[in-house]
Amino acid sequence: MRFDLEIDPLDLGQTLGCGQTFRWRAAPDGTWAGPLGDQFVVLRKAGRRLIVEAKPGGRHVRKLVRKHLRADDDIDEVHRVLGTDKVLADGISQLKGLRIVKIDEWECLASFVLATYANIPRITKMIETLSTRYGTRIAGGVRAFPTHSQLARATSHELMKCGLGYRAQYVKTLCETIDEHQLEHLRTLPYEKLRKELVELPGVGDKVADCVSLFGFGRLEAFPIDVWIERALARLYGRKGNYSKLRAFAAKRFGPYAGYAQEYLFYNERLHAPNGSCLFSKEERK
Repeated sequence: MRFDLEIDPLDLGQTLGCGQTFRWRAAPDGTWAGPLGDQFVVLRKAGRRLIVEAKPGGRHVRKLVRKHLRADDDIDEVHRVLGTDKVLADGISQLKGLRIVKIDEWECLASFVLATYANIPRITKMIETLSTRYGTRIAGGVRAFPTHSQLARATSHELMKCGLGYRAQYVKTLCETIDEHQLEHLRTLPYEKLRKELVELPGVGDKVADCVSLFGFGRLEAFPIDVWIERALARLYGRKGNYSKLRAFAAKRFGPYAGYAQEYLFYNERLHAPNGSCLFSKEERK
């Protein structure tokens, strides 16, 4: 099926290519394709319109795509609030099309547990292997990420054979620890309580808890901190310290849209700072 949506502002490259999600692929013609829920979706921007092609299709697909791209987020309000930050104000307008994505909670949780101490190619390979072996076929050779019940049937040995390494035991224990009932409970929690319960799960530390809170459960206050964000906070704000101190600084500095600030900083630090084309000032600001 094919249909149009108006989701504006939206930059597909900034949104789908900056580490929030692992299964979208860019094509030379500017389209982005990947599995989304029970669909294989191809996205293309044409002015303010987003052209969507989905297989096998269904009446729910329009809502699925809008939800994934957080079409209802008020980006003007996000920029109004974050634009008061003197550092972000230098280049935030160039990132207006970067939106936070919303991923299925189970898929997000399992994926970011796999992502610990691994680069994006390795993460992608692990996710694709699990999907190929245990996920439901969508279209052609594409398969959905396995549901909790599908992945729970795999033994630790079988998971090891998927190339997960030590993460295989984390995934197996995670399947035994949490179920849909508990996921539903987590969906009801405010950010701080959600985060507290997430870090008690196997394989979930501070960063994973914040990634899952932000991209899975949609808590925009979350501020995941990795090496890129540590560098950005040190270079731009003169801030160093442990995870707890940096998280507290981000909460005070960026407030309810800390998640958006994190993505802007991550995008800038990873793609622009290394080659000197920073969107944000190189000066340390207090």
